[in-house]
Amino acid sequence: MALTDPPVYRLNLFVNRENEIKTVTNALQNIARGDSEQMRTIVFRGERGLGKSWLALHLHRFVLREAAPHLLPDYRIVSLLVSLTPPPEGLTVDEREWHITHDDVHRIAGEDETYYEALLQKLVAWVAEQLDVVRAPYAPVRDLSAWLAQDVKKKLESEPHLVICLILDSVFETNWSFLDHLERYLLAAFAALPRVLIVMTGRGRPYLWKSPYLRTEREEQSLTPFSTEQVAEQIRRSLSNAPDLPPAVAGLSNEALTRFAQQVIDLGGGYPLTNELLASAFVRQALDRMPGDESLAQALDSEPIDAKVLEEVARRLLEVVPGDQRHSLGDIFNALCVLKDGFRENEMPYLLAALRNTKPEGSEYSMSAMRELRDRLIETNLVRWQDKRYVLDEAVRIVLEQYLKLQRKDVWRCLHKRAADLYAEWAQKYPGSRGYFDQRAAYHRGVLGEDAGYSDE
Repeated sequence: MALTDPPVYRLNLFVNRENEIKTVTNALQNIARGDSEQMRTIVFRGERGLGKSWLALHLHRFVLREAAPHLLPDYRIVSLLVSLTPPPEGLTVDEREWHITHDDVHRIAGEDETYYEALLQKLVAWVAEQLDVVRAPYAPVRDLSAWLAQDVKKKLESEPHLVICLILDSVFETNWSFLDHLERYLLAAFAALPRVLIVMTGRGRPYLWKSPYLRTEREEQSLTPFSTEQVAEQIRRSLSNAPDLPPAVAGLSNEALTRFAQQVIDLGGGYPLTNELLASAFVRQALDRMPGDESLAQALDSEPIDAKVLEEVARRLLEVVPGDQRHSLGDIFNALCVLKDGFRENEMPYLLAALRNTKPEGSEYSMSAMRELRDRLIETNLVRWQDKRYVLDEAVRIVLEQYLKLQRKDVWRCLHKRAADLYAEWAQKYPGSRGYFDQRAAYHRGVLGEDAGYSDE
């Protein structure tokens, strides 16, 4: 079953993130008052599909234009959105928004510093134009950058009721050598100015900024998945605004929506993008197969999800992996998806070999091969170092595991059993870490024990 494309940002579809919005509006108020203790850089981090780009758009298009001016009626708030990812198909680029193109993405990945400077020359000139401080827009980026810093400082001095908010979306996914140039020509100067708030969103490894204002004087928050109530509200808004769905969808009761939301969370973990993809496909599947005498609510309660839907959701989530690497990394993503608490290099060969029904022997399972594979995983920004282990983004991990369990249950069982046996063996071999490994072995035995029909025989 082919998935419908998830909707692009619309105000009437936006759900949740009240705490994050309050963080930004509180910071704006404190900055306007001249509070020296207020951090002037805010970073919202999160895994794939947590709605970081929607949050950036919502802050720019609604919060800073409609809500914040009521909190600061005597101030003029200028918001600029710089997205380091191309706009999704169907999204109209609004005023004071700047997006890189698909061609830019490929050129940035090539680490061509000449191209970096040409691209940033356009960006810095655009920022200057938005703030009405244009001098010579076609001057070299070094000159433009110096003039911009001077002119914006003078503008803030001459307009004591001006507050500037610079929002940067999808920051850490971008080539780090490009971020070095971005900091040098734009961010470092803005971070040092008064009455300027910088908001960033991104996933993956955090970039090590050189400017102390960006490196240490920042507030960082992690976005979290939606609760059952929030998923139900997201589904209600999304499906009610889908023009191709019948009125029965909008007529689902709160109780039916809550049950359906919990099904979606069980399958996808409550991540906004996954919620949208799963709910839309699940409803369409139920409508296609629903007997004439059954209600949609009954069909949703009784209809199991099609494995093809989970396969397609997984494919969508892995679209951020470069196309030439998706196939070669497929096995390791599937092998590691059962490790909810993460992994280290020495666990990788055992799980990978179990997936392939072979022994972890030979050069392809060596530690050097595993480290190289680990580095390739990290480069996708879907794997991060956390609590002394490498962790696969839960949004991706849970969908991959659910699909594996549904489509290749024997392989799913084999992986959990191999993990349980491996940790039990290591608990005996390394008594100093016995509690640590016993706990992990118990988790995998518990998963197998909960699976109806599992047998050790």
